[in-house]
Amino acid sequence: MALSGKLTKKLVVNLGPGQHGDSNGLYLVVDPSAARRWIARVTVKGQKNKQGAPLRTDFGFGGADVVTINEARDRASNIGAWPSRA
Repeated sequence: MALSGKLTKKLVVNLGPGQHGDSNGLYLVVDPSAARRWIARVTVKGQKNKQGAPLRTDFGFGGADVVTINEARDRASNIGAWPSRA
């Protein structure tokens, strides 16, 4: 079961396998082994995949046992501020 919306500390600990959305492209990924990690899914401006759809990529922020939900949200919200490489 995948959720969308704001996650809570309790949900982070108790959710089952799947990708669970929080906000700003932030997801908690729970493996079948119960390992938990934070990722942010972003669209790469101007890039297309083989099917012509916008290219998306994931940035990993670390395990949920090390990175708190607030730290992951902060990192996800700052992705747009990263310098671009031209």
